[in-house]
Amino acid sequence: MSSMTSRERVQAAIQRQQPDRVPTALWGSYYTLNDDTYFNLLKHLGLEAPLAPFRKQKPRNSNYYDERILDALDTDVRYVWSGFTDLGGARMDGDCKDAWGVEWQRSGPHISSVNPPLSGADLEQIEAYAWPDPAQYLDVALIKDRMAFLKRNYPDHALAARAVNSYGPFEQASVLRGREDFYMDMIAEPEIAQRLVDKCADVIIRTQEIYLELCGDDLDFFEIPGDDYGGTSDLMISPDAFDSMLKPALARIVQSVKSYRSDLPVAFHSDGAITSIIGSLVEIGVDILNPLEPLQAVDWGRIKREFGDRLCFMGGVDLKNALPGTTDDVVADVQRCVRTFAAGGGFILTSANHMQADIPPQNIVTMFEAARTHGAYPLQV
Repeated sequence: MSSMTSRERVQAAIQRQQPDRVPTALWGSYYTLNDDTYFNLLKHLGLEAPLAPFRKQKPRNSNYYDERILDALDTDVRYVWSGFTDLGGARMDGDCKDAWGVEWQRSGPHISSVNPPLSGADLEQIEAYAWPDPAQYLDVALIKDRMAFLKRNYPDHALAARAVNSYGPFEQASVLRGREDFYMDMIAEPEIAQRLVDKCADVIIRTQEIYLELCGDDLDFFEIPGDDYGGTSDLMISPDAFDSMLKPALARIVQSVKSYRSDLPVAFHSDGAITSIIGSLVEIGVDILNPLEPLQAVDWGRIKREFGDRLCFMGGVDLKNALPGTTDDVVADVQRCVRTFAAGGGFILTSANHMQADIPPQNIVTMFEAARTHGAYPLQV
């Protein structure tokens, strides 16, 4: 029988202390169910029809959030979101543009940015661009009502803020400029690339400031927008480019949270092989690192040993082989994650990114059951 509440369990893990068992999470900014996966799991669990999507125009591949699923899986975290248009995604009628002025186009199950609005723009044009005013987009009533609902119905669960934007400054600048052009700008036109990054960070920071004023006092952790810096074998950019151009912008984004509440833990997501910048992320104040992809190029055991006294690790469960495989594969991978990340605390288990329709619903159930069984302290794996 559990000796801690969900909130106590998550708080202990974030503080790198040993809880009664490894806490679990689902449906945050970086680890959710894509729509088809949600429908499959809903049917598997014998629940009723889908809820209304929180992304009302269904512009992304993950548009739903359902507490009934989280209750059935007995996860430890519940979430509030801001209602910023980009989090809601592009308006898929009319011009199909989001709050940033980025146009999106759907092709089957995929959605991609097209016709980047700042392609070819000079510094003066970048400065004059119609950057979004967050105050026009945040849904104040939604945030207040959501927090009141969570405090009333989930008083013993950890409460987290989903990121205010789908992308951090690196990826947001990329879709505004065009990815190839932005990557070239980082080398050939660094002033332009830097200005784009800084302007994107300014909007994210202002959005977070408003968001925090509405719900920050009651949160257990805060997810900032993620940026994917890594490929399968190394960073997609040089460590020097990260340190000079992106680290200062990320530091400002983290600091905007810490300035509101110095004890509020910050979660950050970056896919890929990011070993060389983990120290920098710790330095700027990141407390929780996601998604811990199981890559050949990354020695997560060594990283846990090196940074486990300063970082809580979140994610880990393999999406490519274990989760689409057998239930035995899922249990074995949960055990691997517990062995790698859970010693002494400091681990929140979830999938190593959003779960796609190739994952059988029973495997999702098995993942969370296995976490409760094999994640109990003292560890036996």
